[in-house]
Amino acid sequence: MKHWFKIGILFCLLLGVGSCKKFLEVKPLDTLSGKDFWKTRGDAQKAISGAYAKLLQKFTNGVVYNVGDFRPGNWNWFDKNGFRNLAANRLLQAGGDGIEDIPDWGLFYQAIATANLCIDRIPGIEDPAFSSKEKKALVAEARFIRAFIYFYMTRLYGDVPLQTDPYDITLRPREKMLTVLDFCLKDLEACKEDMVISYDDPTNRAVRGTKGAALALMAHINMWSAGFDPANQQKYWTQTADLIKELMDLHEYKLLPYTKETFQTIFKGRSEEGIFELSLDANYGGAFHYLICQWTLHDPIIRDGLNGNSEITPMVRHLDRVYPRGESDRRLELWFDDPYASKGEKKPMFLKFSAITNPITRDYDANFILFRYADVILLRAEALANLGNRNAEAIAMLNLVRDRAGAKLYAGGGGEPLKTAIFYEREKELMGEGHLWYDLIRTGRIGDRTLTENPLTPDLMEKGAWTWPIATSAVNNNPLVTRNQYWIQ
Repeated sequence: MKHWFKIGILFCLLLGVGSCKKFLEVKPLDTLSGKDFWKTRGDAQKAISGAYAKLLQKFTNGVVYNVGDFRPGNWNWFDKNGFRNLAANRLLQAGGDGIEDIPDWGLFYQAIATANLCIDRIPGIEDPAFSSKEKKALVAEARFIRAFIYFYMTRLYGDVPLQTDPYDITLRPREKMLTVLDFCLKDLEACKEDMVISYDDPTNRAVRGTKGAALALMAHINMWSAGFDPANQQKYWTQTADLIKELMDLHEYKLLPYTKETFQTIFKGRSEEGIFELSLDANYGGAFHYLICQWTLHDPIIRDGLNGNSEITPMVRHLDRVYPRGESDRRLELWFDDPYASKGEKKPMFLKFSAITNPITRDYDANFILFRYADVILLRAEALANLGNRNAEAIAMLNLVRDRAGAKLYAGGGGEPLKTAIFYEREKELMGEGHLWYDLIRTGRIGDRTLTENPLTPDLMEKGAWTWPIATSAVNNNPLVTRNQYWIQ
């Protein structure tokens, strides 16, 4: 009865009933509160699905997935003034096209609240058909979901409140980013061995948390932390190299060929290259969603009255930097139509996510791809290059990705030339997958005007200009939440 009393109080707080205050705008799924829930293995599966559903809702409510591509500003915006403001760091003026949803972290915390309940309640389910091993795997998956959301939020907002107890109604201030990420690393280390390595059902491939996904997340957390904690960089880089080696040794993932017939398979999702994705493709009930392809495609791939024009196109100087003219690269050939605008400045198309099922309703057959094999290979190359004494291994990792793309292999030495080559390779390979802004920040390249149209000085970085403003509703609902200095007007 004590637990149910606490849940009742929590729901009062979450729903804002009477004089109750909301806590972080969190509201677990209503189905999880019923007294007849948490009885069977099916209930546990439904609860895990509920956490994914809340996270997916955040991605489909706005353009949060591609802000990593758009904030560097390396696109021609034409009449997309919301994106133009975003790319000039005028985030308080940016609106439309799903930008206005990003400061609101409510759905993130709803997904966290659901994951917290899963972690607490699943071990107590008494179902003879629900083995101890299955329980541990689902609890570990819930811990993975929670850690992923905290990682994603820290890259958006910096410091965030850390809530791990489903029954704790205490208002909390924003916790230091590195403290939150350290918690996530320790939590994942404690549960990764309980996670499923792979699923027999192909519909679950890459869209459910696995051991490989946990290892990829831990590697990304380490590399992000290294950018903000110079005193411990060697530790973070070593851990990243080891974690991705462990992931590679699972032999669950591989680089697929880049050919006209197969490249769309990768970016449709659920391929052998996918490590973690959010599922929203047409074959599994997906619908229109915010993805870069909706602004970069036109006739004959989609028919939406654009008269053969893209709403945004990549800047030529951006392409020239990552694709040196005269050098072969299958990605330039496959992912772009008329990239140098020989038919007019609005004619180029970015084709990476061009799989669709209905050209009129724009049902894109593509998942939100968050971690894939090429990404972590290059992340390992970067960590090894930073360590300084493992250059040969770093070059081997880099050349795995270049060789798959039919690009010129790296034949130089270590040091800054190698680090720069790896950075450019990530920029090229991961274009459209939401990584560039975060790579610029964590590597300290955010002030380089040759890499971004939206550079930030060290002073602006210190003031939090790299973050997003936090929604007024979050500050009003929790008076302990304060804004980053840069966004205080």
